[in-house]
Amino acid sequence: MADFEKLSLPGSHLSFRFDPPAAEKRAAPCFVFLHGFGSDQTGEKAEHFRKKALERGLAFCSFDFQGHGKSGGTMRELTISRNLSNLGAVHETLRGRGCSRLVLLGSSMGGFTGIWYAAKHPEEILAGCHIAPAFGMAEGFLAWAGREGAAKWEKEGHVLFENGFVHSELGWEWIRDLRTFDTKWLQKNYRTPTLILQGKKDDSVPWRGVVDFAAGCEFEGIDLHFFADGDHRLTDRKDRLWALSEEFLRGRGIL
Repeated sequence: MADFEKLSLPGSHLSFRFDPPAAEKRAAPCFVFLHGFGSDQTGEKAEHFRKKALERGLAFCSFDFQGHGKSGGTMRELTISRNLSNLGAVHETLRGRGCSRLVLLGSSMGGFTGIWYAAKHPEEILAGCHIAPAFGMAEGFLAWAGREGAAKWEKEGHVLFENGFVHSELGWEWIRDLRTFDTKWLQKNYRTPTLILQGKKDDSVPWRGVVDFAAGCEFEGIDLHFFADGDHRLTDRKDRLWALSEEFLRGRGIL
């Protein structure tokens, strides 16, 4: 198992971990895990997927988005644009290690980030396998704040966000930035083979928004696996998530 490394950024850093491929699998793509909002790269799914990939000799990388885990930065400055920049920095590092062609494994916010990164880098992102990609985040956070709370958030520029996992300030730039990501543009331009794994009992990401995204894409290489009894995290079926992802990638000739 590889150790955690620090990837320097202007005024900050990313904590990341890279496990290289076995010699006979150097031509295979590298898996990159993208964690969710308020989580980090040491979660159950990340560790399980890493174990499965390494058992097959495949390269695997994970990292903490800024403001999360052991990376620098704060949650107050969190934006999807910053996440995309973080992923770009990791991708550049992986290119230097002979791993330019990636399969992105995203969870929630990480899935949303991964889908947008693939849309902007279709030549090097071979596929995505995403758990509950968090479409509708702006609407969800504004609903949490309420009408008066959202107005105060916008006026003051920040709010204290609390749920069962996160206790941190969020800047209004989080909402402003989310509003720049146009789902209609994405549906028209997305061209990356993708498997979406979604639970119907997800209380964080509305499943209808995920289904609407997949159904509205012009690209026909998106598969959706719907767990009627599944929650947001789906950690109780990690083996099934990996098996479905591996089957999807083999069916597309990517593994």
